[in-house]
Amino acid sequence: MDFTRKARICARGDQTDPPSAITYASVVSRESVRIGLLMAALNDLDVMSADVAGAYLNADCPEKVHIICGPEFGTEYIGRVAIIKKALYGLRSSGFAWRSLCAKTLCENMGFKPCRADNDTWMRPAVKRNGEKYYEYIFVYTDDIMVVSENPRAILDRLNLYFLLKPDSIGKPNIYLGAQIQPFEIKGDPKKKWAISSEQYVKEAVRLVKDWLEKRGLMLKTRAPSVLPSGYVPELDGSSELDDERATYYQSLIGVLRWAVELGRIDICGEVSMMASYTAMPREGHLAAVFHMFAYLSQHNRSRIVMDDQYVPIAPEPSQDFKEFYPYAEDTVPEDMPEPRGKEVQITMSPILWYSKKQNSIETSTFGSEFMALKTGMELLEGLRYKLRMMGIGLEGHAH
Repeated sequence: MDFTRKARICARGDQTDPPSAITYASVVSRESVRIGLLMAALNDLDVMSADVAGAYLNADCPEKVHIICGPEFGTEYIGRVAIIKKALYGLRSSGFAWRSLCAKTLCENMGFKPCRADNDTWMRPAVKRNGEKYYEYIFVYTDDIMVVSENPRAILDRLNLYFLLKPDSIGKPNIYLGAQIQPFEIKGDPKKKWAISSEQYVKEAVRLVKDWLEKRGLMLKTRAPSVLPSGYVPELDGSSELDDERATYYQSLIGVLRWAVELGRIDICGEVSMMASYTAMPREGHLAAVFHMFAYLSQHNRSRIVMDDQYVPIAPEPSQDFKEFYPYAEDTVPEDMPEPRGKEVQITMSPILWYSKKQNSIETSTFGSEFMALKTGMELLEGLRYKLRMMGIGLEGHAH
């Protein structure tokens, strides 16, 4: 370590008032990335990723903004007016400007088209060396680029002509959106799979929680076999309310747990959703229950989702055509667990999306509650089938 530090000039975006239409910039969804990794396994494609250096500065500033130069610009410029030409970090319109430029480059210069179901998933028809037709994909999350193709290096080299890619970031994906992405092999299957793991993220989150507790003379439980304490019912918790500082900390912990769920910790999905409903007025017991969840994660920190292209046994025997998919939904919580329950949607043997939330309506019978849960699951399933079609992945047969 040589203590080298990076600095950049940032604009005071809080002092400008741009139109709301130029302050929004979308990013690729997590399920689109999972589908892309599954397609890589299914079609025997390669995956590479890269980061764009100083992404925002590639775009022109969409606002009319000026500054009065200070001493940081040199003594000869002090007091002079400078017009901001580039989308500086800090401006509320910079994200929009960069995304617009990136979209224009991918579309006009490289022949990619945005997916109708996810505008940050870019696709282009291609032909493999053996003559098989397929789609190449580029997934864009602000300045993080991931490419799925038979030759992803050629696509990144072409992209590097328009935007400077960090040289040390070009290669096989290691960390993407906070999750570890690694090649995975299944015995007896020659195809390379990809696995998504939240292990590194969870370990770092647990470490930070332990440090917070240690400063206050506390520590996590040494034994936590379940996600929540046995028999704990958060809605019946009558402990005192948290003060502002700890209530804010509770909310931040819920955010950390929610992202862990997004990265693949399906085992805590229902419990995190349950505890998240108390962020407006958390109590002492709620905070203790969340610490119990981190104790559980500390003792069960190894988790990995494999994007497996093998077909589920309940589906009819499919052909080898890559267009055939059999998505199905299943409950992720055992029957003896209390509400809320969750839904998980898989493609082949790969979990793609999962969902757990309290129902919006109060049903007068168990049948009504189960029917509403079935309705939610079917909506998720139909949405995923639509996304697959919009990504150029044909569907045959029914969902299970």
